[in-house]
Amino acid sequence: MQALSWLLFLSGVVNLINTTLSNQVSGKRENSILRSVGLTGKQLCRMNIIEGMCYAFFATLAVLTVGLPLSIVICAEVSKKSFAGTVVPYQFPFLEMGLFLFVLFGMEMILSVCMARSQKKHPLIEQIEAQG
Repeated sequence: MQALSWLLFLSGVVNLINTTLSNQVSGKRENSILRSVGLTGKQLCRMNIIEGMCYAFFATLAVLTVGLPLSIVICAEVSKKSFAGTVVPYQFPFLEMGLFLFVLFGMEMILSVCMARSQKKHPLIEQIEAQG
């Protein structure tokens, strides 16, 4: 069961990276246009970080509102079938959830800053023309 949890955790992290990078790449042209009308590099970085933190916040909200009740029900059903009808009490995985949140928010912060920095290195005209 622990191996399945780690597999789901790693799958979630890879999905987070893919989603964040896809959104950043698809928004390069819009960010370039915003920079051309006066958005500073610092503001771009802040905007990317806030967007990433919103993704992380709503992912956390989804995990807690959908995943927690679902895991309680699954735990009860699996324990009934595994332990001859005895229901094993559900224990919230505080350590694993803390690690998940740390990685989730940390990866969003790192990816947002890296994408903003890589975008600042290229000329605006080149970025606008490349996407159009």
